[in-house]
Amino acid sequence: MAKLYTLDHKLLTETPEIRIGEKIYAVDNRQKTVKKIQEAAKAIGNDDPYSGIETVLELALGRKAAQEIDDLDMPYPAYQTMIELVMAAVTGEEPEEVGARFQGEIV
Repeated sequence: MAKLYTLDHKLLTETPEIRIGEKIYAVDNRQKTVKKIQEAAKAIGNDDPYSGIETVLELALGRKAAQEIDDLDMPYPAYQTMIELVMAAVTGEEPEEVGARFQGEIV
């Protein structure tokens, strides 16, 4: 069964996916992709944190899905939570663990 992370932090399935509204996005958690995501995540909280976030989304969800999410123009707190969910999905951690680590990193 797949893991499905939702914005309300509920884990519903076993393979990494996130749900935003009614749409479900598969999350790429392959080793090589996660390595690239971790490198991009290091930029989050630096001078231009948004470039790191955009790269993380493209790597984890694919360019089309990342663009769809960007087009949603969601409120920033929801966007930050969604990034935490993506990182939880790729690393296999609980969303609360990732959220605690990201506190203060994304401005």
